Amino acid sequence: MMKKIILIAGLTFLLLNSNAQKKKQFGVRAGYLASYMTLNGEMLGHANDNYFVTIYRDTNIFPFLHFQSGLEYTKMGGSFNNHSHYINYLGVPLGLKAKVGPIYALGGASFNIKLSENTSFPNTPFMGTSKWYDTNAFIGAGLEILIFTFDVKYIHGLTDINNGLKNNGYQIGLGLRF
Repeated sequence: MMKKIILIAGLTFLLLNSNAQKKKQFGVRAGYLASYMTLNGEMLGHANDNYFVTIYRDTNIFPFLHFQSGLEYTKMGGSFNNHSHYINYLGVPLGLKAKVGPIYALGGASFNIKLSENTSFPNTPFMGTSKWYDTNAFIGAGLEILIFTFDVKYIHGLTDINNGLKNNGYQIGLGLRF
């Protein structure tokens, strides 16, 4: 597990230090995450109320286009028959942000490493059997005012994490840029 965390931290460090001549902005985002699991494209059970925290960097490519990278902690999962299942991830989101005035749109993908898995299901064979990684795509929009950001994102699971299950969700976040 420690090797996975060191790998993610190393990749993020390299991404954050590339393109030193370009204008960069750093920031932190945190907020609400409604996560749920799907099976064959259909929502399974109910969404769980979770949270996320992201440290990110924007690198200006063109006046209106930015490359965004960072390190993100997410708590994904879902509820089924009054039982909850959670998977904690540490991920590297990579994306593009198109900004016009204070409004921006963003899209990209994230590679996530499983840190832990918890369930309230009694005697479940599901516990601990999810893959050690998860990948997802995201799309969203936001607003920047002074040093503050507000954004919403849709997260679509790309990886079969366990017998056809995929993680999906919606994020609503507030951020601070430095």
